Amino acid sequence: MNNFCATIGIEVHTELNTNSKMFSSSPVSFIDQPNTNINEIDLGLPGVLPSPNQGAVIKGIQLATALNMKIDPLLRFDRKNYFYQDLPKGFQITQQYHPIGKDGSVTISNKLIRIERIHLEEDTAKQQIINNELCLDYNRCGIPLIEIVSRPDITTAKEAVEYLNELRRILIFLNISDGKMEEGSFRADINISVAPIGAKTLGTKVEIKNINSFANVAAAIEYEFQRQVRQLLNGEPVIQETRRWDDKKNKTIFMRLKLDDVDYRYFREPNIIQLDISHLVEQAQASMQELPKHIKEKLLKNDVPINLIEQLLDNYDACQAYMYVNNQVNNASLVTAWIIVELGALLKATNKTYQTINKVFLNNCIALLKLIQKEQINGKQAKVIFAKMYETNTTPDVLVQQLGFVQIKDSEIIERYLTQYLQTNHDMVEQYVNRPERVEKFFIGLLMRDTKGQANPNIAIQILKKLLNPIK
Repeated sequence: MNNFCATIGIEVHTELNTNSKMFSSSPVSFIDQPNTNINEIDLGLPGVLPSPNQGAVIKGIQLATALNMKIDPLLRFDRKNYFYQDLPKGFQITQQYHPIGKDGSVTISNKLIRIERIHLEEDTAKQQIINNELCLDYNRCGIPLIEIVSRPDITTAKEAVEYLNELRRILIFLNISDGKMEEGSFRADINISVAPIGAKTLGTKVEIKNINSFANVAAAIEYEFQRQVRQLLNGEPVIQETRRWDDKKNKTIFMRLKLDDVDYRYFREPNIIQLDISHLVEQAQASMQELPKHIKEKLLKNDVPINLIEQLLDNYDACQAYMYVNNQVNNASLVTAWIIVELGALLKATNKTYQTINKVFLNNCIALLKLIQKEQINGKQAKVIFAKMYETNTTPDVLVQQLGFVQIKDSEIIERYLTQYLQTNHDMVEQYVNRPERVEKFFIGLLMRDTKGQANPNIAIQILKKLLNPIK
């Protein structure tokens, strides 16, 4: 196995989260009854004229920008002709010859993955087997898609997953797509070939269709790599074919041979005129949201642990919550600790998600973190308040009063406590010369116990050092 290497290219189809379809005014909805969101354009009835969705075009421009691509200032569409039951008009409108973006890239783990092209097109109808009968739901027919075609620069399952995750983050953070693989709005086709290391020619390419999770992408690549290597070692030829991943059997399954390229008889779509979209490019780029890579750079500069950064970037709603709170608190390390670690634990314990968090709670978080910054409460008290906030939506200032967490900052009160401790713990005082940190921790611990954590620790340690200083 170690004497062979894989060459992998990936084609991604992602559904755009527009309100209407690519070429018609039919609404986009995934919860409506089957075959209710269709019109004559979706069904390709005679005499209809499709019109490109400007919102989809803007999203295409934004994705091309994020992927460092050359953007075609002319919007042109082509017709891909083939007959299949999920394609009612017998052709698909796509951009075979005139992709909206080409020659781009993304970087993963300091490796550049080139992207050949992205192009806009329309989705087909959804096929379902019900009671052993093939049923078609045309609600999906005409939904805007962007196809993202990589160069064969990927060599391992790990790189493939990292590449797909980076694409998914970009799509979600730019509000282009929800990126949900499990619901079919982000679908990956894997092309993989295997050859001996150092071979001058690539092996025979095998396609694995429509894999529905990152875990299955990795498993399918690992399985297919080993399957092809075994065939080569046994002197058997690898056949050019299309396979699918069976996650129950944990193997790829033969679907059909792919001996020759299908002749789709592409030609310019005659019902859509060529459009100059150069005026839309500046508009689309000006309205782009912040890219995940830029958010990551800022977090790294603020010494946020990489594991928390990855959690933020993998959860758009968590990241939005973080940015909302940090815009007021301005302490990335503190905010991520509470929004990711503390809030994440509470959400998990109550079986909820970041989508359930409202601005009332986030505003309470802001107020709580400002109390911490002002040292009006300590970390232990903050955790108690935070849990109560989550449970009741009560403001932290009210909870501070209710829980008796108002800090003691009066120096005279704190000094009386500490003086009493020093007078009744001579053995510990005598250790101060040799073990100052242990002694300070002991007396501060007594203070916190007797004041129920209300004594201000910074004021307390200053007074304690002053009282103990003559001993040194």
